[in-house]
Amino acid sequence: MTVAGEGYSVDLNHLDEVTARLQAFKAFLTAHLDTLDAKAREVVASWTGEVATAYAVAHNEWVAGATDVREGLQVLETAAGTAHGNYSSALATNMSRLGL
Repeated sequence: MTVAGEGYSVDLNHLDEVTARLQAFKAFLTAHLDTLDAKAREVVASWTGEVATAYAVAHNEWVAGATDVREGLQVLETAAGTAHGNYSSALATNMSRLGL
């Protein structure tokens, strides 16, 4: 369903598709990062000294970056859901007022 107004329109079905793709990407990202982290832990256990320290620093940065990406995807997903609800509500209200 498309909601149109002055100079813009919103395709609610497309918004649903985008939201679903965000959710799928977030799940994909989380699963792959968890797998990568588990494999790295196996190797890192044998590292010592500067190599271990350098990896720990890099890993902490990587985890922070991955967390930022996941949180950003969640913000986008929430915003898309809110927008869908708002546009759907506005459409229903307008249709009701027009007796449709």
